[in-house]
Amino acid sequence: MPPMIPNGIRRHGLCLTALAFIAAATPVRAMVGEGADEGVQPVISTFYTVVPASALAAALKADRDYVKGMRAHHAGALTMSEEYLADPRAESPALRALAVAIIHNQRFEIALLDGVTRNLDQGSRMVGGIAVQPSASEGLAVEYRFARYPIPGVLVPFARPGGTVTERDVQFAKAMTIHHQGALDMAGAYQADPNARNTFLGLLNVDIVTDQTQEIALMRRVVAAFPGNAEAVAVPASMIHGMEGMAHGGHGAPASAQPTTADPHAGHRTPPAAARAPRGRAGQAHHH
Repeated sequence: MPPMIPNGIRRHGLCLTALAFIAAATPVRAMVGEGADEGVQPVISTFYTVVPASALAAALKADRDYVKGMRAHHAGALTMSEEYLADPRAESPALRALAVAIIHNQRFEIALLDGVTRNLDQGSRMVGGIAVQPSASEGLAVEYRFARYPIPGVLVPFARPGGTVTERDVQFAKAMTIHHQGALDMAGAYQADPNARNTFLGLLNVDIVTDQTQEIALMRRVVAAFPGNAEAVAVPASMIHGMEGMAHGGHGAPASAQPTTADPHAGHRTPPAAARAPRGRAGQAHHH
């Protein structure tokens, strides 16, 4: 089961300092829960968005736009990681372990996003001018026996014994850093959107920001261990997948997240405060 979130945090947003502590700590407990324990039967509960009827259309649009963009973005991370793992020039044990973790964790997050879509498709009930809209399912981690893979620890080397970090390693690290920055920007845009009312997506954003902030830090350390000039290692745009979905619904990536040949470190910048600290939204109920 996920940790209990006090109502004040759910209603008024996650505290910036609390989230900064979560993002800096390793390992962390997923906000949307994990469920790999054998013998535990899944109990699926439903999150509801509760808003005035006049605000429902905008809330649904914010959720659907976010899900469409983040799902495509996650799918891009899967193919980027798969291509890296299949490349014989990909030698960094740390990055190879990271690519495996990205595939495992983001595949599950895609399943969560699909669950949000199924709930949004159910339609709402009106109670005296108030819309009650199913918005997500909690408990899927137990149903799927999911346990989050951690990022590689300090005992996982950046290079193979007797070897060094390769140019392909640097390309993957730089490309995935750009890609991750896009996810942080998208999470921050959703949390800043006054129409975004889905607390479950807010909690998922905490996981996304936590994981990908830590992963960016790891990839930067690998790049720094490259024996050559890492700045001279170009990242072709074709190596970065799924960014096109981010232009949907106003949750697009800013120009700083787009790769250019003139700026091979684009996207290595510090995430903006909104992306570092996604907040839970008001107007949410959670029922079993």
